[in-house]
Amino acid sequence: MFQGLSGKVALVTGGSSGLGEAIVCRLAAEGASVVVAGRDEQRTHAVAATALGIAQRAGHRETEMSAVFGDVALVADCDRMVADAVAVRGRLDVLVNSAGIWIEKPITAMTEADYDLLMDCNLKGTYFMCRAALAHMAPRRSGVIINLASDSGLHGEPAAAAYAASKAGVIMLTRTLAKDHGPDNIRVCSVSPAIFDTPMLTKAIADAEDSEAYASWQADGYPLGRIGQPEELASVVAFLASDEASFVSGRTWVVDGGFTA
Repeated sequence: MFQGLSGKVALVTGGSSGLGEAIVCRLAAEGASVVVAGRDEQRTHAVAATALGIAQRAGHRETEMSAVFGDVALVADCDRMVADAVAVRGRLDVLVNSAGIWIEKPITAMTEADYDLLMDCNLKGTYFMCRAALAHMAPRRSGVIINLASDSGLHGEPAAAAYAASKAGVIMLTRTLAKDHGPDNIRVCSVSPAIFDTPMLTKAIADAEDSEAYASWQADGYPLGRIGQPEELASVVAFLASDEASFVSGRTWVVDGGFTA
């Protein structure tokens, strides 16, 4: 039986929408007290309230949800969000780095500003959120960090070299931190989703020159014949965050419907 996350404190970046929101809700359903981190205060508070309702309906009356605000691209915000979470909950057991953006441009069209925005959010933000969390976890000799990478970090992604590079960096960051902090009894894992039904995908389809063709192309090549749903990724994250995965560290779990099989 899945042991759940009762009594755990989790911080989820990018928790106000998409995959991050689904992860917040699943962790809450498993009994974790979740600190939801986002940039949109209204949306972040709304997700925290939703998660509280989910936890209570699941019978976890002792859980509490809260919100912190900031931009992971800013190191000072990374430090403050972790510090705020610890101040409110007393400790931090689980960090999920879900904040990320998608920019689809070939290298010949990629501007320096585009590149910096992508790397600052996807890789730099993940790096410094890990650094801030480890400062609290290492002295306690306990903790789990789960970074959202991408299948694009495992294979060439046409017209998205910078995005693929950022996610490959997240995968290697994960592997290195697992080696560095395994002796501190801290597990570090990553998950590599393929295409999921999120607001990010909706925007990409809307921005495409041929939206219908782009939407149809997204599901091509998936042996299961469809793209993923956020809840399907959230279930993997919940498992990795739990003690059921106590000997899992340093690897990326690919959640892609068989796309890279």
